[in-house]
Amino acid sequence: MSEAAPFGGFAGIGRATAIPNAFFAGALPAMREPGDLLAFLWTARLVQEQRGEARFVTADQVWAAPGAADSFERIAGGRASLERGLAACAALGALLALDLAGEDERETVYFVNTPASRRAVVRARAGELELRPGARAREAPRERAPDIFLLYEEHVGTITPMVGERLLAAAERFPAHLIEAAFREAAERNVRNWRYVERILERWAEEGHAHEAPGQDPAERRRRYFLGDGAAGSAAR
Repeated sequence: MSEAAPFGGFAGIGRATAIPNAFFAGALPAMREPGDLLAFLWTARLVQEQRGEARFVTADQVWAAPGAADSFERIAGGRASLERGLAACAALGALLALDLAGEDERETVYFVNTPASRRAVVRARAGELELRPGARAREAPRERAPDIFLLYEEHVGTITPMVGERLLAAAERFPAHLIEAAFREAAERNVRNWRYVERILERWAEEGHAHEAPGQDPAERRRRYFLGDGAAGSAAR
């Protein structure tokens, strides 16, 4: 086998793909296979060449990109390594995966996990953003959905785009174990709306999770504190 010619270096001015610094500290150390890194890099490059609200690719699009198939064949082990790499990147959170279903076919699309992509995925799942003509977002496997989305669906109900934005903001602000504990406390008190959960989290952020004054704050007083006087479990979600 003949050796590839040495790379001639980069041009002073040319097209470039931006990679967030957080990738090198957060996602890259968790990657275990060469195909994981290649899958992320090719996805990042291809989505940055797109325009519009929702920027995503499929495995077929990555494989068809000039040079992509050759890189996977030589470095990672072929098409199967691309499929594994995309799934691995979605599992660790570097990419977002969304399953689409049309009349005749199903496919998985991949986004780089940015705030814009998270908003697009929320809107697509709510039926307010069509990613492919005639295709709809399928129910995501539980392990792919952010934990806060699963908790909301289990304890409150359907996620609207507006609520999705608030959930994403809360997921970035509060630790996962506190979010789970807040949903659990709300469920124990039979109050099933996001505002109640959000105020629990805000109180814990100010006072600490373990803060509890003996003999104070009974269930009804908590309900009024979080939801306002006269509020009931039917408060707006």
